[in-house]
Amino acid sequence: MAKRKNRAELPVSQGRVSNLSHDGRGVVHLEDKVVFVDGALPEELIRFQITGKRRKVYQGQLREVLESSLYRVAPECRVFGTCGGCALQHQSITAQQAFKQDVLVQSLQRLAKLTPQVLLPVLHDHAWHYRRKARLGVRLVPKKGGILVGFRERGKSYITNLNCCPVLDERLSALLLPLQKLLSSLSIKEAIPQIEVAAAAATVALVFRHLQAFTTEDRQLLKDFARTEAVQVLLQPGGPDSVQALWPPSPQTLSYRLDDFDLELIFTALDFIQVNAKMNQKLVQHAINLLAIKRGQTVLDLFCGLGNFSLAAARRGGQVTGIEGDAGMVSRAHENACHNRLDGVTAFHQADLFESPLKTAIWLDQHYDDVLLDPPRSGAFELVSQMQRWRPGKIVYVSCNPATLARDAAILVHQQGYHLRATGIADLFPHTTHVEAVALFEL
Repeated sequence: MAKRKNRAELPVSQGRVSNLSHDGRGVVHLEDKVVFVDGALPEELIRFQITGKRRKVYQGQLREVLESSLYRVAPECRVFGTCGGCALQHQSITAQQAFKQDVLVQSLQRLAKLTPQVLLPVLHDHAWHYRRKARLGVRLVPKKGGILVGFRERGKSYITNLNCCPVLDERLSALLLPLQKLLSSLSIKEAIPQIEVAAAAATVALVFRHLQAFTTEDRQLLKDFARTEAVQVLLQPGGPDSVQALWPPSPQTLSYRLDDFDLELIFTALDFIQVNAKMNQKLVQHAINLLAIKRGQTVLDLFCGLGNFSLAAARRGGQVTGIEGDAGMVSRAHENACHNRLDGVTAFHQADLFESPLKTAIWLDQHYDDVLLDPPRSGAFELVSQMQRWRPGKIVYVSCNPATLARDAAILVHQQGYHLRATGIADLFPHTTHVEAVALFEL
């Protein structure tokens, strides 16, 4: 049986990078092969080794950049290339945004045979320390010095050894080393797989997922940590419903603001919220401006979450109905409407928005002037297929996956008579390949 070659023995090839793949790797065409090379940028001449093959695509490792891209920059993070949290720190932010805008346009043209009438300018803000929410992996690795806390390595299950992080909210980044020290002192350090971290407007919350019970001594160490670092510590022994506060016993409410709408939204540490606080404000303002709501107009907000778009639309004068699949988020949306004195112009309902057809409900049979939807990566196939039920004049679609946006756009345009008036990206996740987009459809 032939021995597998060591990486050092693999042949080195040379080629020109044509473009980036959807996950940020440089694409090189080498004779009859297509090779994806980590760390390479478009137009660069590189030397690389082919290290493997998946389906029809070869994997390559960058060895040397012979001719650099004009858009290559020095990464801010010392573990960039290893950590899976970022993929594009070696590319200028303007080039990153152009790449994402191109992914959006190409997806629409290739998958839906659509070209928007207007390509909107990129929505963007600061590119560093923007991430206010994250799930950090935890692992005891004696060979690497003990406890590791951070994101998973790119394409692997290992945990990156993070001492700081330039994309995390500065309050969260500053906790990485103290967390390593704390975890090292706990008796059940091997039974803590992850920590959910959330930076709210006025406080920081940490949710420790643990597979064994903490000892009395452990609990005291956690309380001392919470006092010293001025953070909330919550424990999660089971599913999401098992979360309970350890310190302080009655923690301060987590919230964020949408200043342009004079709104304060309350959330819990495990709730889904947009992780980029400043970009969320711009995204909400952008979507509501596209709707151009007139006082008294009826708006249907699908996948409304805790009311992020719903309450902004209501503040602009809309009569808003929000639909969400998660009961906890529906409860939070009600709470936020009351908190902001908008409960008289909003209504929220729980429904499975992936059913086809949708179950009979009062909200289904009402008329809506406009629809806003913000689905998960799987998109909203079932909903857009039934959009003729309401026939709204405008649809604003907030997407986190250009492929499913293109699929759904094809249904709206080619089957239901809508026009794709405008679209563009919102750079909510700088230095990653994540593409968030907003699209406006009109009859």
